[in-house]
Amino acid sequence: MRRLMTLSGPDYVEPCEQADSCLAEKLRTLAPITEEQAGLMADLERNRNEARSGDVIVEAGAPCNDLFVLKKGWLISESFSSGGQRTIVRVHLPGDIIGSSQVPYAATPYRIIARSDAILCPFPRKNMSNLLERSPRLASLLLTIAMIESAEQEDRASVFRRNSAVAKLALFAQQTFGRLKLMNPLLRDSFHCPLNQTDIGDVVGMTSVHVSRTFSRLEEEGALKRHGSLIRLIDEDELSACSGYIDRYDQLDLSWIPEK
Repeated sequence: MRRLMTLSGPDYVEPCEQADSCLAEKLRTLAPITEEQAGLMADLERNRNEARSGDVIVEAGAPCNDLFVLKKGWLISESFSSGGQRTIVRVHLPGDIIGSSQVPYAATPYRIIARSDAILCPFPRKNMSNLLERSPRLASLLLTIAMIESAEQEDRASVFRRNSAVAKLALFAQQTFGRLKLMNPLLRDSFHCPLNQTDIGDVVGMTSVHVSRTFSRLEEEGALKRHGSLIRLIDEDELSACSGYIDRYDQLDLSWIPEK
């Protein structure tokens, strides 16, 4: 049984914050891009706004005029049913484009809130037109990321239909770690999660009490360890046996993507 290696000392840094273009670094994990193409991505990240944990970035119903590249921190997109029940529809991590799923629409149905201190780079939605026109390669890579995110969403939907709390929580931990490691290869087996148990429950469709009990069960089984906000993945095979996790950034076939 393979066990993940541990990393001594602080292991969570965000090199994305220091990059000229966090988004360009994300695309480079998929395929090479030229300096000129990286410059086009950097143009989207010229402006930086800082947010504090708890700040509302976008209110539900706001016009979709601006998008944001997240360079540091965690954000959530949440919606509410007519009865007031909250659902967290997306957890945003460094390298994400916030609001990309709402580009075709006039207004967003979601409220976006910072769950940690964050750095965001806002840019007008119309600026995407210049990038897409000038570089079919970048357009194709951005489309690839959107398709990967769709596949991950389908994986979550499949697990949620099984109604297994252990599978839901294991998949949440593995998908989150995989997305963080994509932007920070220094991560070995652990990540800091600023979401509280209620937040995690609203992501995976469980009560906060059920989240706590399920974390305890996974710890007892030796699959992971939680200490405060730190989640450590101990036994990758055991977690995958529970969740059916698939690394959607692995074994990509990008032979169809244009060179320029």
